[in-house]
Amino acid sequence: MSARWLPVAWLAAVCLGACGEKPAPMPLAHDAYVWQRRWQPALSAALRDSADLVGSWRILAGEVDRQGRFEPIAVDRVAIVASGRPAIPVVRIAAPLATLDGATLIADLVTLRGDWPTSATLEIDHDCGSRQLADYTRFLVALRRALPPGQRLSLTILPDWLGAPELDDLLATVDEAVLQLHSLDKPARRLFDAVGARAWTASLARRTDKPFRVALPNYGSRVVLDGQGRIAAVESEVPLAAGQVGEGPGEGRELFVAPATVAAFLRWLEKASPRQLAGVVWFRLPLAGDQRAWTPATWRAVVTHRETAVRLTGELQPGDRPGQQVVVLHNAGAMDGTLPAALIVKAPCRGMAGRNGYVLEREGDDSVFLRSQPALLRAGGEVIVGLAECPSGSGGVRIDE
Repeated sequence: MSARWLPVAWLAAVCLGACGEKPAPMPLAHDAYVWQRRWQPALSAALRDSADLVGSWRILAGEVDRQGRFEPIAVDRVAIVASGRPAIPVVRIAAPLATLDGATLIADLVTLRGDWPTSATLEIDHDCGSRQLADYTRFLVALRRALPPGQRLSLTILPDWLGAPELDDLLATVDEAVLQLHSLDKPARRLFDAVGARAWTASLARRTDKPFRVALPNYGSRVVLDGQGRIAAVESEVPLAAGQVGEGPGEGRELFVAPATVAAFLRWLEKASPRQLAGVVWFRLPLAGDQRAWTPATWRAVVTHRETAVRLTGELQPGDRPGQQVVVLHNAGAMDGTLPAALIVKAPCRGMAGRNGYVLEREGDDSVFLRSQPALLRAGGEVIVGLAECPSGSGGVRIDE
C-alpha cells in the first residue's frame, strides 16, 4: 500500500472499530420519594447525606385519605433547602374520585401548589382501576385549567393501565409520567418482578412520546393475613394500628426486595433504556435505622455501581443454660443480603429448635436449619437462626447458600 494511503486506511479502521463497539451504558438521573408523614431529625439527616445521589426530591405534600379528607403534610422546608436539591410536591389520592367533590379537591390542590412557589411541577398519585381512567382524565383536565400557566403536571401510573385504551387520553393531560414498577403482587406475594418490569417499561415507551421515569423499590413490607390466608393489611413506611394486626396463620410475613435483583434491572435499564426514559425515582429515601428499607449505604452502592459481595458468617454463642448454644447469623459486609438457604450445625452439636423463619431438620449426624421464607439481612445486622445443644467447646456452623 502506498504511504500516502496509510492515513486514509487508519481512519477507516478507526471508524469501523467504533461502529463495532457496544454503546456505553447511559447514566440515569435519580430522584427519590420522601414519603414520611412525620419529619424527624433522622429524615432531615437523610436528605443531607443523600443529596449527592438525586436530582430532585419528590415529597409527599398532601393526602386525600379513604374517607375523602384532604390533609396537607407538614414538611421541614429548612431541611429541604439545606439539602440543595429541588423538591416536587406529590399529593396522594387514596379515595375513589367518584366519592369526592372535584371542585373542592381542585381548590385544595391549587392552594397546596401555592405553598410550593419554587416548584414548577405538581405530581398526583392516584391508584384507581383501569375502568376509572376516563373519569381520572376529566379530573386532570379540570385541574390543569385551574393551575397557573406554565405549571407542569406529573402523574404516577400503574402497570395494569398499560392495556387500557383510555391511557392515551390520560397521558395527554400531563407533562411527565412515573411508572410504578413496585407494588404488592398478591398472588406471588412479592414487591418487584424484574421480568414484568422490563415488559412494562417497553410497553409504556410504545404508548407515549413524552418523558417518563420508572419508580424502583428499596424497601420492604409486612403483610398481615386473615384467617383465610388473604391479605388483611400491609405495613411499610407507616406502622399498623393495633386493631389492624389481626389473627391468622400467616400473620406478620415480611416481604422485601433484594438489592442484587434491583441492581441487575437497573444495569439492564442503563443499557437498553428507551429514548423517552428520563430517569429513575426510588421509593423511598432510606433512613438510618429504618428496618423496612435498605441501609443508606446499600442504596448508595446500587445507585453508584459500587456493589460489594455480601459477607455472611455463622457462629454459636452461649445460651441461657449450660450446654445450650444460640445459632447466630451475621452480615459482616457493607451490603444488605438475603438470608442463606440453610445453616448446618456440625456434630456433636444437636439442633433443638429453629427461629426467625428457619426450621430445624436433621441430616445424618449434623443439624440443618432450613430457611422457610426469604428475608433480608441488613449490613452489620444479625439474626438468631435457632438453638442447639453442644458439649463444651465443640461444634461449628457452615452456611449453605
